[in-house]
Amino acid sequence: MKNYFVLLLLAIMAVSCGPYQSALKSTDNEVKLAMIDTLLKKEKYGKAVNLFDQIIPQYRGTDKAEELSIKYAKALYESGDYLNSSYQYERFVQSHPASEDREYAAYMGAKSHYKMSSIYSKSQVNTDRALAKLQDYINTFPNGKHADEANGLVSELRYKLDRKAYEIAKNYHHRNRFIPAVKSFENFIIQHPGSEFMDDAQFYLLDSQFLYAMKSRDELIPERLESATKYYNTFVSRFPTSEYREEADEIMEKITEYKSDNNI
Repeated sequence: MKNYFVLLLLAIMAVSCGPYQSALKSTDNEVKLAMIDTLLKKEKYGKAVNLFDQIIPQYRGTDKAEELSIKYAKALYESGDYLNSSYQYERFVQSHPASEDREYAAYMGAKSHYKMSSIYSKSQVNTDRALAKLQDYINTFPNGKHADEANGLVSELRYKLDRKAYEIAKNYHHRNRFIPAVKSFENFIIQHPGSEFMDDAQFYLLDSQFLYAMKSRDELIPERLESATKYYNTFVSRFPTSEYREEADEIMEKITEYKSDNNI
């Protein structure tokens, strides 16, 4: 047992006195720089960040600032610290406008924001910010090396926003809150013109309006059914082969039957 504790103590001492720990404690920046390069090659980005944090302020305004800044930003990104990597990449673009890494930094700054985007069911503040940053990159570098990938990320983020808005409207419908459902679906159709959920939204707009009409006072039903009829006509003209076509036709049959029964 005694030998075990001796070996354990020696192991702890070996770790604490290893090259990385020595570099952390060193006052020689060249030692730190050499260790950073070693860590980056081994993809040990978290440890590299710890050393960068110590030396970056000391190299600002020097010939090494540009090279270290882009390496620092990459280490932050690869270690999963996207908030700080976005800041460092954006700072690099501002501080080194003539750098050959400017486009790369602009893209990676935007991609850092993309990495912070939440799933569709949560707040989409970061998604909106990422879209803006990616669009800035695309506008600045329309033929850039990362333009195709950036456009792919934009499509992915827009889909997320589409689904968020669609699910909110659909939730109103499923909870029989037809007035906000109608308004939400109308807004969705205007604000998300290329969405994959467009035929879904157009159908549920029709269904919400129809159910809203049928739950209204008798004197209000005809006018509200007219609105439902307009939504039906729009739906079948835009999506004649939709999976919802049969259900939409059934709604229209009910509208026609109601009008006939009530001499409207």
